[in-house]
Amino acid sequence: MDWFSNLFGKKENAQSWEERNAWDGSGEQACPRCGEQMTKRYNFSGWWCNNCQSGLDDDDLDDDGESLSVYDAALIWASHGRDEDYMFGYSEDELEDSLS
Repeated sequence: MDWFSNLFGKKENAQSWEERNAWDGSGEQACPRCGEQMTKRYNFSGWWCNNCQSGLDDDDLDDDGESLSVYDAALIWASHGRDEDYMFGYSEDELEDSLS
């Protein structure tokens, strides 16, 4: 090895960041949607289900059944100057159609 490699190169036996932080498989978590076993990528990352492609941090897991109708969303959107921050997941066409 030359002096540059010695100074900035990797050590022969050094683990990469990925290797040091990879999830070791300890602990278990069942998916609340499908019941399959969940996994992690790193020790500090959130749980993820490969079966239904969802994580425990997904907002829709806390869905309480209440939602804003397209008409109510359109009224709020229009009263805020048709600002895209007030579209509540609806498209502009959907909101326009519900107002007419």
